[in-house]
Amino acid sequence: MSVDEWRKLAQDIYGLLGSGFDEVVCQRAFEVELRLRRVHYEPQRVVPVFYKDHYVGEGEPDLIVDDCAEKIVIELKAIMGVGEKERRQLQTYLRMLGISRGFLINFPQAGKNDAAENDIEFEEVLHTGRT
Repeated sequence: MSVDEWRKLAQDIYGLLGSGFDEVVCQRAFEVELRLRRVHYEPQRVVPVFYKDHYVGEGEPDLIVDDCAEKIVIELKAIMGVGEKERRQLQTYLRMLGISRGFLINFPQAGKNDAAENDIEFEEVLHTGRT
């Protein structure tokens, strides 16, 4: 799927749901849409994190999608607005999983501004190879 197709999918979901729902509701709606389109995905994969060969925790990207052309990490948010913290989180998942591209999609909550109430925030994030 192209970037525009991914953006349209997210906009369609937001158009039906609107704002005010937790991230988990948005993710479930996204999963329904992927199933309807017969797109293979893996939700909430637990990825162990190690420091000097010692387990120190785990990360859980929202969705790892395989659209037959490539694997993509999709990180969903339902917050007032995304920032550097959310971008870095997705960059870290891309690095940990060895995936080159991801999408940061925010289903904004009411109150940010009028534009946010009518549209999603959608960013393509590329793995730069830097740590």
